[in-house]
Amino acid sequence: MRWSRVRAVAKKEMLELRRDPVLLRVIVVLPVAMLLLFGYAVNFNLKHIPLAVWDRAHDRISRALVRELEKDGKFDVVYRATGEAELKRLIDRQEARVGLELPPKMLEELRAGRGVRLRALVDGSDPTFAFQVQVGLQKAAGRLNARLIAARMLAGEAQPLPLTLETELLYNPGGDTAAFMVPGIVGIVITQIAVILTGLAIVREKETRMLEALIATPVRPGELVSGKVLPYLAIAFADTLLVLWVGHTVFAVPMRGNPALLLLLVFLFVLGSLAVGIVVSTRSRTQIQAVFATLIYYLPSIFLSGLFFPIEGMPRALQLFTYLIPLRYFLDAARGIMLRGAGLDTLYVPFAALALFTGLVLLLATLSFRKRLL
Repeated sequence: MRWSRVRAVAKKEMLELRRDPVLLRVIVVLPVAMLLLFGYAVNFNLKHIPLAVWDRAHDRISRALVRELEKDGKFDVVYRATGEAELKRLIDRQEARVGLELPPKMLEELRAGRGVRLRALVDGSDPTFAFQVQVGLQKAAGRLNARLIAARMLAGEAQPLPLTLETELLYNPGGDTAAFMVPGIVGIVITQIAVILTGLAIVREKETRMLEALIATPVRPGELVSGKVLPYLAIAFADTLLVLWVGHTVFAVPMRGNPALLLLLVFLFVLGSLAVGIVVSTRSRTQIQAVFATLIYYLPSIFLSGLFFPIEGMPRALQLFTYLIPLRYFLDAARGIMLRGAGLDTLYVPFAALALFTGLVLLLATLSFRKRLL
């Protein structure tokens, strides 16, 4: 082996990389983006969890407890409910993730030397989130308990634990991780098949000169695009049904909502993801560029959609950015249908967001694709 020849080949490869400015930028940007995503998104210390409170006491004890809950930024009281039904409705609509019922006459009960039982309704679809919420609630109640016990001891009076917390997990009372993850796996499968495989389709034909042969045929651009995406649409639907069937039969993942509504959701998400793949393939000159472009779309979808890491643990700037991630809306709606039995009256926001995303990306894909050699 002659190292002069090795150096010559290596120099040639570096020159090729320098002549590909798109790939060179991605090589530099992608590691930094992954570091930022891991550094900021992977955070299980949740903050600003929306909390609805049904305060039946309206005394200084209930007000002190609310202040303790908001003290460290763990919870944000976003609603003052007027009944248990409203608490559950707010959690069903995801306008609140936790509902807290404060019983009447809390101050009178404590003065009489009796303990007070608090009741919390927690969205238990995500076991990690539910655990963090329970820890936060217990911590706030514990701080107030310590103050109340110290005050009674100074007065020379003994008292049982003033406040006790009873937690009820909604939608996933057993804390089953599979019930939370199966809708996410469906989203991953759709993204991988629809975006990555479709993103390589047209680029591959550019490199093999097959696109030239298609240009010489009477096939129109819309017909060409439709013919290319139909197989991937069928594959994505088949894999989605397979994952749902395995999740239901093997892991007992519930299907509490309307299956037809779930299929409509899948269709919207698949169609939008296929359009993303088309845009990537028409804007890329090589398959390597297409692969890196799909990674730029894929990685934020994984980290910022709430698939693995709770959105409530992210910085405010990233939380706002998650509203641009289509997978977030798919997961919100899929988990709502499967775990909460929610309908379109509750899930109209994620459905409308996905419909808007699909329409815009389809328009962009149509404008990007031309029946000519790019």
